[in-house]
Amino acid sequence: MYMHMKADPTLWDIISSCGLTLFACTWTAIHPNIPGVNHGMVRITFYRLCLMIMALFAPEIMFTWAVSQFFLAQRAAKVCNDTFGWTLTHGFFACMGGFVLYADGEPKFTLKPDLLLDLVSKGSVEMPTITEAEIKDRSKGDGISKSVAILQLVWFIIQLITRHAQGLPVTLLEIDTLGVAALACIAYGFWWKKPKDIFGCKSVSNAV
Repeated sequence: MYMHMKADPTLWDIISSCGLTLFACTWTAIHPNIPGVNHGMVRITFYRLCLMIMALFAPEIMFTWAVSQFFLAQRAAKVCNDTFGWTLTHGFFACMGGFVLYADGEPKFTLKPDLLLDLVSKGSVEMPTITEAEIKDRSKGDGISKSVAILQLVWFIIQLITRHAQGLPVTLLEIDTLGVAALACIAYGFWWKKPKDIFGCKSVSNAV
């Protein structure tokens, strides 16, 4: 976290502080969906960079995506909680492409929550068994890493408040940074239970 504060910051101080805050609150906040089975590292990296650009220049889109995915995951978890013991983490895992139908040892297509439940109710497939702990073990994010972005944003806000209290000007770059970072952290809140950077799905086979 950037822990530097000056009463009269230089241009480099402002740029570096804004840059670090944007990086912490976008790159670490982004929770991409699970890549396809046949997606290579180049495609995955390009996808992640596109999300980064979206978070920087159109943060409201990322915010809308996080909110909509939260409610979809919540609905899936509620429907499957009594019968299959799903939590919100299970709901997110299903919404982000965590279940893939396999036939003859080959992946066919991703099973979103509604399609998975429909196939299970028809007896076409069996509900895959995976615990919340197993999903979290696959995730690359934890409470500590998720707190870094929020702490950086808080420190950035303290800097701005201190300068304003001293009668010093706040630049437009800092105001824009504050807006983008704040939306990213709010989106982070909706994604708090979503697994981060998972590269493997749970296979689902036809019922015997």
